[in-house]
Parts: sequence; structure tokens; C-alpha cells
Amino acid sequence: MNVRLIIQKGFVAVLAAMALSSCDWFHEDLDDCPTGLYVNFVYDYNIQQADMFKDHVGGLTLYVYDESDRLVATKFMGGSQLSKYGSYMHFSEQELAPDHSYRLMAVAFQRDMLTSTGAKYQLTGNNTGNQWKDFFINLDHNATRHPAHYSYVSNDAPLDTLWHTLTTLISPAKDQPVQLAPVSLNPAKTEYSWQRDGSITTNGVERVSLVKGEPTYATVSLIRDTKHLNISLRVLNYYIDEQTFKSEDNMVLHEDYTVEIIDNNSQLDCQNNLSNPNDTLIYTPYHEWTTSFVGTDDVATERAAHYDLMFNRLLYKNASVENDQYAVLNEADIAKSKNALLIIRNKKTGKIFGMNLPYLLSSGRTYQERYYHYQEYLDREYDYRLQFIFRGEDMNPIIEYFIGEHVHIIPWAVRSQHESFE
Repeated sequence: MNVRLIIQKGFVAVLAAMALSSCDWFHEDLDDCPTGLYVNFVYDYNIQQADMFKDHVGGLTLYVYDESDRLVATKFMGGSQLSKYGSYMHFSEQELAPDHSYRLMAVAFQRDMLTSTGAKYQLTGNNTGNQWKDFFINLDHNATRHPAHYSYVSNDAPLDTLWHTLTTLISPAKDQPVQLAPVSLNPAKTEYSWQRDGSITTNGVERVSLVKGEPTYATVSLIRDTKHLNISLRVLNYYIDEQTFKSEDNMVLHEDYTVEIIDNNSQLDCQNNLSNPNDTLIYTPYHEWTTSFVGTDDVATERAAHYDLMFNRLLYKNASVENDQYAVLNEADIAKSKNALLIIRNKKTGKIFGMNLPYLLSSGRTYQERYYHYQEYLDREYDYRLQFIFRGEDMNPIIEYFIGEHVHIIPWAVRSQHESFE
């Protein structure tokens, strides 16, 4: 090889190395050096403990608050920006002054709420100059039209999926790619857990401090607030005689029951707390249907009723009345319970079956998941399935139903007391 060519290549390599490392040698705010604030996002606070941000989130807005908690900057990320791992937002030193600290808060959705049907999440207090404590997310609900002065959430369509800020993490610069204009950044891993005494341990920080002429890398970890619940109602048939065995009176139909979730969770504040305890909502299925299995000879015909519901963040509140910690509640406890309620009502008899929903769902933790505090499990999980087996001893649902012998929460079962529709 030509000696001059070797020298030229070596000289170019030295210049490239100097250019890449110049930002480490000097603390000047140079145009070709990474400075300011780089923010990426992670959604690994889920039951899978995997970062599903790019696969689940459809649009995200980041709000930046100054040292007096006043909103000073807002940026939106959506579309193709979210289709790749390690996407980030960058704030220059002209956008966020260095040598100050800032609070970061992100809110994300799965689709465009303003152009979709159904109930929407409305954001208030999110204009420049607003205080952090004045930020709220309100779930649309209809004017009060329930005898108990509760409000209904529209079931015209499934709710959009809402994510809020869990915590903010800091990444050392050495953990990020060494390049002048980062194509992608490595998000920090969330370490956020509830302890058995209700306290929280986390690797997060409240504020991010910026240094002039140096890059700061932060990760905002998200928590999913919107939950999905599928409910199936089935009848456990017993052979009495052939006529009863094949009678369609033994079958359950979705139109014979109403299914509702009742909770005081219409509003979330800047810290993702439920902040309007006097506004009670009723969630009803956005879709319900009946499936049939037609048997022959000694195989029974079966029908099952199914209901799909979505609802806002679920908190397991401290038990405030006797028996509020149990799954099945009698009518007196239903009226006094402070936790979210799942109500199944027989339209023909008017009898209701009420359950403490947070207790029931958090009891569905598997062996490994039981290491989670019950609230952490409720926050990590987002897709629940409940299956109720109705046991009718005289096989006449118009006269009497028994809820349970077993309440099945896939993939496990828990024995429950008998409750009847009379």
C-alpha cells in the first residue's frame, strides 16, 4: 500500500477521534457536542417486566417544570418517533437554561383521543406558566342520571389507554452512545417497588439538574392507568332428568344481567393520585355477548355470557368498614365500601352480587407475583379475566342462582361463599 495513503488514513482517524472526544476535553457549549437535556421513555413497570413503550404508546407529551414548579416547556412525540427503540426528546440550553433543576412529567395515550368516539381523558392546567399542582386528568362522564347520584362513563367504545409518570431516572453519560447526534439512547431500567409496610423504594429522582456545556440524560418511566376486564358467567349444570338436562332455562344469557364497576376514580392529579373522592363513576361493558355450545345425547348444551369493560386506575384503599377486605360483600357492606365494586345484577329478580374488586383482582397473583405488594400488582397488571360459575341446585335460574361454589380468576381458582339471586 502507498505510504502516503497510510499516513492520510491515520491522520483522518486521529482527527475523527479528536472530534468525538473534544466534548469530553472541554466544557464549552459547542454546536457539535451533546449538551442540554436528553429524555427518553420506558414502560417496563408491567407484569412482564419488559419495556413495551414503543409497542404500546401512540403519542406522548412531556411537561417540564422549573424550580418553582411552573410549566416552562412542552414537547410532543408521536408517529414514526415512537416506532423505534430508544427514541428521545432533546432540549437545548436555549430551551432550558443550564445550572437549574427541572421536574419532568409525561402523559401518554394509545390513540388520538380528541378524534375518537367514547369517553375521553381531558387535561387541565397544562398551559405554559401553570403550576404543577394545578395539573389534572379528568375522565369524561355523563351528567348524573343514577338514583344514587352516580355518573355513567360512556360505553360507546373502549377507553383509550392512559399512561402517567411513575418516576424519573438519571443515566450517566458513559452509559449512552458516544456520538455527536445520538440516533437512539439507552433508557434506564425502572426499580420501583412497594414494600409490605406500604412504603416505596425507587431509583428515581424528583428533579433533573442541568450543567452548562454538558449533556444530561434522563428517562421518564411510565405507569399504565387504564385497565381492561373480561367477565364470563357460566352455569354448572347437574343431571336431574333428561328434560331438565336439555332445558334452555338452565342457560345464562348476557341480556339477563347487568355488570357494573363503581369507583371514585374520575380524576388523577400531577402525582397520579385519585383526587376527587366525591365523584362516583359507573363503568358498564363496551361489549357484551353470549356464546353457545350445542350438545348432543349426553353432552349438555351450554351458553355463557361475556362482558368487556375498561376503567381508570384502581387503588386498593385501606379497609374502612367491617368485611371490606373480603371479596364477596353483603348489601350493607356494599353500601359502605370505600373500594371499587364489581356489581352483577339479575334483571329478573333484582338481586345483586357485589364484590370488592381490588381485593378480588389482587388475590389473583401467581406464586411469583405474590412478591409484589397488592397495589404494585394492580398497577403492573392491566388485563384481567374473571370467570364466575353459577350453581343452580334446582336448575331454575328464575327461582334461584348460586354465585360460586368457585370464583375462577384465570388461571387460578379461589373458593367463595354462596350468594344467591332469589
